[in-house]
Amino acid sequence: MSLQLMKERLKCSGSTAREEMIIDGQNLLKEELEHDSSYSPTMYFWNPVLGCDERPAKVRVSGRKYSSLNGNYQNFLTTYDNPMKIGNYLHDRKDDTYWLIYNAFNVNDIHYEGKMIQCNYLLKWQIANGEIIKRWANIVSASKYDVGENGNSTIVLSSNNYTILIGYCEEGFALDGQRVFIDMSPINPKKVFKITRSDDVLYNSGNIGALLSFIADKTEFSPDTDNQELQICDYMHTTLPPPPPDERPVLSATISGNEFLKNGYERTYAASFNGLDGNAVDWRSIDYQWEIISDFHVQQNQYENKIGLCIEDERLIGSSFLLCIKIGNEIVSNLNITIVE
Repeated sequence: MSLQLMKERLKCSGSTAREEMIIDGQNLLKEELEHDSSYSPTMYFWNPVLGCDERPAKVRVSGRKYSSLNGNYQNFLTTYDNPMKIGNYLHDRKDDTYWLIYNAFNVNDIHYEGKMIQCNYLLKWQIANGEIIKRWANIVSASKYDVGENGNSTIVLSSNNYTILIGYCEEGFALDGQRVFIDMSPINPKKVFKITRSDDVLYNSGNIGALLSFIADKTEFSPDTDNQELQICDYMHTTLPPPPPDERPVLSATISGNEFLKNGYERTYAASFNGLDGNAVDWRSIDYQWEIISDFHVQQNQYENKIGLCIEDERLIGSSFLLCIKIGNEIVSNLNITIVE
């Protein structure tokens, strides 16, 4: 760009030369991002609370490697108007893997770059009101750390310890001191660990995000209190109180879709609503949510009043789960879905 042209642009915009160069860099990256061979069109932001994809992540990924510190990891780069924060989750639909943003940097107000680590376990625990929380976690050996418990009567081997990283969330603070299953066995898991140390400072990066870190030590399985089907330790059989009469839903809901879900095939289910007079009610005016009650992972894709479900695991053929519609704390409709060949 000639000096004269730059001066003319500065007169029109009122910006400095540096600001103009930053804008040029941002625009150039946005134009070229999706044409780069490292661009990943199958990577989506993952909502850990709703358990679904939110929107395309629009990232370049490169340098996939393995380290003893975090397991599998890869580098990312994205545009300035699409910031990545530490603790964000991403879902790669290509191979159905989940990734946790481990660090992120704003580079000269032009782009964000950093590192994401692969999650290798869906951690489950129960909070005080009985709700079961699920978060994808990065779990590696904690042999490089000391254990979280002190005492002179028991020796805890470092090979029986894990380091756990999850995205920052309020529910994560309830993990401190809890016992959790960390076991990939699909039938009768028995490997139980106790969270003996938590750290909400070590991975805190302020407005760029945060992670929660835990040390888990091997402990004993309790057949009396640990629910193997739900994979929840010290399971509380709680029921939520019914809402007051004036808050009860005055609607009926219907889930439309096939009750048989073919393994490896996505089926779509739709929600419709009717008032007490039998007339249809626009779903856009209803504050409802989908919920899946299952002891295994079900891939979800929500849009409009529909949800797409998919299972890709031959071991689950013959198993079933519940697809529910909730309004507030009340399930107003459910459909039992069986996985078939």
